[in-house]
Amino acid sequence: MPPTSPIWAHFNKLGHVAGFRQARAQCKYCNHELNAAANKCIAHLKTCSSASITVLQGFFGPDFKLSAKQRINSHLPTEQNNIVTIKKQPQKSINNFVDKITSAEQNEAELLFAQAVYRCGLFLSLSELEPIKILFQKLRPCFKLPSRKALSTTLLDTVYEDTKDEINNLIKSTDYICLISDGWSNMLQEHWTNYLITTPRPVFFSAHQTGEIKQTGENIAADIDKVISQIDHSKLSAIITDNASSMKKAWKLLAIKYPNIVFLGCVAHSLNLLIGDIMKLPWADSTIKNGKKIVKYFKSHQIPAAVLKRYQRSSYDKQISLKLPVKTRWGSSAICLNSLQVNQLAIELTVTELSRNQTVRIDDDMRSIVLNDGFWKDVDNLLKVLNELVIGISMFESDTPFLSKVLDWYYNQLESSVYVFDINGNNTSIKNIIKKRWESIYHPVMEVAHLLDPSFHGCHLTSNSMDRISQFIQKYYSDNAVIIWTQILNYRRKTGVFANKLAWETSDNVDPITWWSGNFSDSAPELTQVAKKVLSIPTSSAASERNWSAFAYIHDKKRNRLRADRVFKLVYIYSNYRLQMPRETPEWKGFTNGFDKNTSLDGGVVDDEIQSSGENEESDYDEDVNSSSENEESFNDNEADDSDVSC
Repeated sequence: MPPTSPIWAHFNKLGHVAGFRQARAQCKYCNHELNAAANKCIAHLKTCSSASITVLQGFFGPDFKLSAKQRINSHLPTEQNNIVTIKKQPQKSINNFVDKITSAEQNEAELLFAQAVYRCGLFLSLSELEPIKILFQKLRPCFKLPSRKALSTTLLDTVYEDTKDEINNLIKSTDYICLISDGWSNMLQEHWTNYLITTPRPVFFSAHQTGEIKQTGENIAADIDKVISQIDHSKLSAIITDNASSMKKAWKLLAIKYPNIVFLGCVAHSLNLLIGDIMKLPWADSTIKNGKKIVKYFKSHQIPAAVLKRYQRSSYDKQISLKLPVKTRWGSSAICLNSLQVNQLAIELTVTELSRNQTVRIDDDMRSIVLNDGFWKDVDNLLKVLNELVIGISMFESDTPFLSKVLDWYYNQLESSVYVFDINGNNTSIKNIIKKRWESIYHPVMEVAHLLDPSFHGCHLTSNSMDRISQFIQKYYSDNAVIIWTQILNYRRKTGVFANKLAWETSDNVDPITWWSGNFSDSAPELTQVAKKVLSIPTSSAASERNWSAFAYIHDKKRNRLRADRVFKLVYIYSNYRLQMPRETPEWKGFTNGFDKNTSLDGGVVDDEIQSSGENEESDYDEDVNSSSENEESFNDNEADDSDVSC
């Protein structure tokens, strides 16, 4: 075909292309490539959907008609359209290819970055680190990281105020709340007092330094009163603190102004003191002291520790750490004994081998303890006792309100077969210790909660319990005492509105507050409100104690220059975010099978827990070693009376 053929006005000649024998051509309208033959190019142009009607009629004549496909692609409604309007595409600017961010997007991104820093407890200089800058430059070049100053001031204030609004709205939407308080001294010896509110899940409400104010009963009462004035005290069911004498004095002072508020000591704290009472028994004290000798020996001797690790690997296929009891740790005596129990075989094999070793000598006292079957029997018996108490501690220090379970737990201890062993009458001694400690734990509200929990229905109430419950109702609900007491009697007998058989059949399937609200909020509103109020009371001030871990994490040695107001805001955001995170399993359930010979309490698989050290370990309970569980909370041992440890 001569090059002057009109078809080549619509095609570009490509010449010979690799992979093809014949020369190639390309359509100027749809970029389709084909062999550079005139007849093939004409056939393609005739059906080209990208060529305009003007081009086609100019080549094929004015009578040329578009095909159906060409009409669709050309957006022509009918076959009679002979004019095509070509819409001019706007020319693209270079700005379309440059990453841009609006002021609103920048502010939103800064706020999200700040929230991540505060909620994760990260340090405020994070945005100044070069790797972080490189990361965000790669992710979004136009986003400018907020400065350290902005994270410390304006952004912190914004996120704090937003979090505060969320917490206040949550408190306002809750029918009944409880106030939890505890004191603590940080690494700078600055004393703080914090307050949490249960909704029923706890939220961090406020905290402040006490400065030069002495923590007397009068000053504590005045401080709590200021907090109560900031909330709707008509919704306040109870105030829970530790069992210090100054706290008990503050209760009495506050009860005069707030007669309808229940004041409780921490049940978990009392159970920890109960463990201390049991550990004072001669056989228990001897057992834990001998156990400590074993742990200390392997901690302070390199070769025996190495031999023990070898036997652990051969016997258990893992290394299980030995623990020392710590006075300021919940159930640490049980953890110590458990670590010995699960390592019994490895310890005995180690001592037996070292006894025959001429190079490394082992103390006769150590050998006599380890190879004494009576010692291991005492470990088993004492561990069974402490197991029950540690489970109780873990259950009652939970964030879930378990007040109705306290009475059930107490009577289960008195009836438990765990205490049935004969070591100079220790079964009787331990039960007497439990009974004596119960006197400081008991409050009539526990019997009320036990009665109004439909899953218990007062199954452990004694002949005098109803008299005490009657006095409780008259004291705290004097306005409706007659109506409430009448409803309690019908509830106890399951008569009247409480004769609903289906309601009782579902009592174990829903939580007690939901049960009351769903079944009797209309038919027995007065007693329903009492039940909801009482059953929402927590059993422990442990949530407030755990909050000090957040303070210690935020205000650590590397950030010891943070001002008090900034520390509070950072902890407020960090704690409330973590407190509202759902927990799939209650904490106490993890202890149910924790004391067996297959595992230690905290998992126990640690490679380098037993190592030589030169600590000065004079006291029976003064060791705070790395092998102790990091998740256990520390106590404040600066208080008098029963407050030598606090939860």
